[in-house]
Amino acid sequence: MVALPLISGDAAAQKRPTVCFVTFSLQVKYFQSSVAGGQRAADEVGADLVVLDPQADAGRQVTLVEDCIARGANAIVIDPIESGSLMGVIDEAGSRNIPIAVLDTPVNSPHVVTQIGVPQFEASREFGQFVAGYVIGKMGGKAKVGIMLASTEVQLARRDGFIEAMKSVPGVEIVATGDGRNILERATSEAEDMLTANPGIDVIYATGDPQLQGGLAAAASQGRNIAFFGWDDIPQPFLKPLEEGKIVGFLKQSPDIGGATAVKLLVQHLAGQKIPARFSYNPSVVTQYNLDKFR
Repeated sequence: MVALPLISGDAAAQKRPTVCFVTFSLQVKYFQSSVAGGQRAADEVGADLVVLDPQADAGRQVTLVEDCIARGANAIVIDPIESGSLMGVIDEAGSRNIPIAVLDTPVNSPHVVTQIGVPQFEASREFGQFVAGYVIGKMGGKAKVGIMLASTEVQLARRDGFIEAMKSVPGVEIVATGDGRNILERATSEAEDMLTANPGIDVIYATGDPQLQGGLAAAASQGRNIAFFGWDDIPQPFLKPLEEGKIVGFLKQSPDIGGATAVKLLVQHLAGQKIPARFSYNPSVVTQYNLDKFR
């Protein structure tokens, strides 16, 4: 954990506001990119950014937000692990006039001044239609699907949107789900177990980075020919599978844009400017045919 400096005086009078960024887990490339975007924005707007990593622990995330409040941060960015567990500490921040920006997971609180991210259910439903088209066009309309996820609110919404789209293809059967909990080793083990128990799986839909890496590793170790579809950002391990067509489609978010936008909007809010209550963007579908645009 990075130590927070003590801050005194009225936030509006600070020449360099301090923004506390409580991320989800810096063990995952996606969140590293989000924080990097926040740091770049802080440098641009003249703010001090303090980054805190709860390592995917919801209780620890609450404690770190409390730490931000106790030290007098002027504003806080949160990438929620469990939105419900944060309500009390967000209310506490609001009572001290500390504005909150939330990334990806919606939080229903008047103290959240802006919510930033992709509409997860809707985007995954549209991506599911892309997967459905592949199954119909390349697999004769029949597929046995395994889902690899982490049981967070964001990734469960991605699962639900995908399942909704799959209802349009009667020959698609979702046969198993593995929970990698955003930990690569666990995701690989879960995928190994899922494939061993279900030898007919020929499609895997992964709702996040470690889950997709784990599925790819498991399929390679078992010599399985599986069509992969996944989410998030494109770290180096995904480039070769995309080039080879093992990953048929990848829904690429822009976490750096989310992190940067959160910091910029909070600093504008502190300066008395009006900011949007919601900021969203649409992710891009990446395939082997347009990969060069996203390297």
